[in-house]
Amino acid sequence: MRARVIGIAGLFAVTFACVAEVARLDATADVWLSDANANERNTSAGKHERIKLKTIQEMAAIRFDPSAVAGREIHRATLYLRRSGDDMLRYIRISTVSQDWAEGDAEAPYSEADGATYEYADANGKRPWAWPGSQFCDVVMGSGNSLAQWAERRELSDGWVSVQIAADMVYAMVADDTDGIAIMDGGNLTYANNFLYSAQSPDGAPYIEVELGGSLPTELASPTLAVTPAPEAAHLDAGAARVTIGPVEDAFCWRVWVDGERVPRWRVPHPRSGEHTAFLLDDLAAEGGHAVRVVAVGASGALSDAVEERFIASVALPAVSLKSLEAPRDSATTPAPPAPSVRVVPPLVKIQPDDGTPIREDTEAYADDGDAVWDGSGVRLFGARGEYVSFQLALTAGDAVVETLTVSSTPLRPESGEEIGTSEVELYRVWQARNADGLWQPSYCVPIEHGEVVELADERRDASQRRAETLYVDVYLPKDAAAGVYSGELRVSVNGGDAAAINVEAEVYGFALPDRLSFWPELNAYRIPRDGDPHDYYRLAHQHRTVLNCWRWAPALEGAGGDMQVRWDEYDRDVGPLLTGEAFRDSRRAGEPVDVMYLPFADSWPTPLTEETYDYHGHWPGRGEDRQHLVDHYMAAPYIADALSSEYISAFLSVQQQFIDHFGEMGYADTEMQCFYGGKNTHRIEYGSNMWWTTDEPYHWDDWLALQFFCALWTSGRGVADAAHWPARADISRPQWQGRVLDGLVDTVYYGAGAFGSPANYTRVGILERDTGVKAMTYGSVNRDTESNTRTVAWMLNAWLHGADGVLPWQTLGSDDALDGGDAAINGGNALLVPGGRFGVPVVADMRLKALRDGQQLIEYLTILSEREGLTREQLRAAVHSMLTLTVRARGGSGVDDADSLQAGVFTPRQSQALRRALAERITQR
Repeated sequence: MRARVIGIAGLFAVTFACVAEVARLDATADVWLSDANANERNTSAGKHERIKLKTIQEMAAIRFDPSAVAGREIHRATLYLRRSGDDMLRYIRISTVSQDWAEGDAEAPYSEADGATYEYADANGKRPWAWPGSQFCDVVMGSGNSLAQWAERRELSDGWVSVQIAADMVYAMVADDTDGIAIMDGGNLTYANNFLYSAQSPDGAPYIEVELGGSLPTELASPTLAVTPAPEAAHLDAGAARVTIGPVEDAFCWRVWVDGERVPRWRVPHPRSGEHTAFLLDDLAAEGGHAVRVVAVGASGALSDAVEERFIASVALPAVSLKSLEAPRDSATTPAPPAPSVRVVPPLVKIQPDDGTPIREDTEAYADDGDAVWDGSGVRLFGARGEYVSFQLALTAGDAVVETLTVSSTPLRPESGEEIGTSEVELYRVWQARNADGLWQPSYCVPIEHGEVVELADERRDASQRRAETLYVDVYLPKDAAAGVYSGELRVSVNGGDAAAINVEAEVYGFALPDRLSFWPELNAYRIPRDGDPHDYYRLAHQHRTVLNCWRWAPALEGAGGDMQVRWDEYDRDVGPLLTGEAFRDSRRAGEPVDVMYLPFADSWPTPLTEETYDYHGHWPGRGEDRQHLVDHYMAAPYIADALSSEYISAFLSVQQQFIDHFGEMGYADTEMQCFYGGKNTHRIEYGSNMWWTTDEPYHWDDWLALQFFCALWTSGRGVADAAHWPARADISRPQWQGRVLDGLVDTVYYGAGAFGSPANYTRVGILERDTGVKAMTYGSVNRDTESNTRTVAWMLNAWLHGADGVLPWQTLGSDDALDGGDAAINGGNALLVPGGRFGVPVVADMRLKALRDGQQLIEYLTILSEREGLTREQLRAAVHSMLTLTVRARGGSGVDDADSLQAGVFTPRQSQALRRALAERITQR
């Protein structure tokens, strides 16, 4: 004991003998900004005596005078803030601000815009924070090449709190690499209003206290500079170039000018020790001569001599023209139907059961385009090898009820060569269910046999709702079919009457859709199907060029910690056929394994969270308990990386390695196995789930840290295993707050519906794809059952054209009840796959599954053309928009966490056919 006391006394003696030199940086300006709602985003409060921090909703930028520390080494920096009342602050987030901003003169909160707002760096001149449409979030907290950090606040006396900040925050001010700092509240479920005194307060203004060291270098070497054309980054209206700056010792940042104009901070990355700095300039006059000048800037503010290089920008992207070959429709004539009781209808259109006319949103489309597949003498179809092409028949019996139908087909024969057999003509009676408005409509496709007398008795509907029935016809164009035109006949009889003969013609183009999907319509499910063999559900999805992904298949475990062992017998039996493709040996894409599958890792798997494995000793609430217990966890729990036991971590890493090894041994090599942490902490009190963090759609900072931790644990543990096979996945509804939190830790990101619904978010996701290499997907919902099925195709097409490689409807399994009540019967999501026991088949699909298939096939056309001609999605987006109107918008009253917050527009069957035809002709260059 005596030795310890002496040691401490000696330390105190040294401390007092060497008192550090301390400088104070006073706040000179600040601004309170709000993203809480649309009414507050363009308001100002630059001269108000307080600022408010409220999770990601309200925040502040504070400017300081750094002149007192210029040229000096910084040993320690502390930010001091004074509270103006009670608060719920714990973690404080701090970053540089990569744009200059105006404080303005607004004295009251939420005043009319004057100076900086959340929308503008200076609203008076509508000067954006970064690119057009950008917001404050795009230049702070890691976005826009800002520097970011977080720390836990320390309680002081008289309402003051302090936060340790990185020296780089102060160096950035000295180097003019930032306009002050941004501060945010980490947040929790109280969404508390945390008020602090602002720079206007005489006795509570923020300040930074800095402990100084020696002098910093005042001379920097000039950087090397290379500028090359970057045609891969060009746009339709601009050329591009890649700037590469060589490393300079002691460089803190770069100042860059192009043609004499300063390149804004948000575009220029910071140097990394010993590495080259590279970035793109993608808004240059194409093929024009330009000059780049670069200066290295030290942490002291010292400048190197400038280097300059002249260069020629790349060419702009050439426009792509898709020639429509569809003849304009003569609005004065409508092709006569094949028979009074039979009308040919384009695919996806929903027909009313009372009179045989299209339902609601499909009415206009059908009125204009009812002949999209019918020309008055026959059905006209076309497609690629390996594609399904479709049409429908609306069947009526005058004023009588439709009681029975019989349909059969001949083979489709070419002028010479192999025919397309009747086995490739698939027939479906479309079962009626009530939609969310309570109206009967065709919904579920029930397979029927050629020549079968189909009894349509339905006691659920009265006679007035049984005067029209729908028959869906899918024609599969075999992968080995020769290019050319194939002709045959479909015969259909209603109520035992004379059969109507319908000529059917299918033109096969000389290219094929790949068996391996380039774009995933991914059917998410929160359970494995319980009705019958789950593989039947996977097979029906597979047949429709979609992929079912059920949460979750988990093998049995034995032991604990690093000694935990996986028992594979049942897993290999149940999951193995999906991973090898054996489950699909008789499918159209025979033997093609399932594209993606969840790994079973979760907060409490392979090791349950307990007080022994997670160092949190507050109350662990169960189902039905108070939400306050979750708030207590936010406020008191240790940082997750410090709190999980070595047993928890070692079990995770052991099971991870066993997965990788076992898959290698079994040859499970073609399925993307996603490590996905999709928890919500509210599920602990709502459902009794054992989880503490919201890693699905993280909002508060503690949740982002948990997602960061789990992704880092996975990516570090997989070692040299292929990241494309074993990715870390995240689901993020707010890409504007992703920043650099997951850089290098996540491989696949599913962005919420809103991320592919506005120009600003298209840009954000594009920046994240470019800078981090993540594969971008989007989750949301197919069209509601009250809406046109073409909305689903539009959603998919819009997503692909803006960079997504798949769409994920968030919930797609239904129960038998959905056969009567549609989506409303399952209390959330879309009942796309439901048990088929009523009809003697394992499972049946809603018509919207065919919409997902049709959208996928259309995107394969675009992908094939893109790869053959080296076209970008920007080029194809403009080409597609020239042929059809493609819109998406946010639903009124919805939030970004609502899966169906986005509503895609409707386009007509004729537009769809024209686009497909133009793409097919371009691919085959006819």
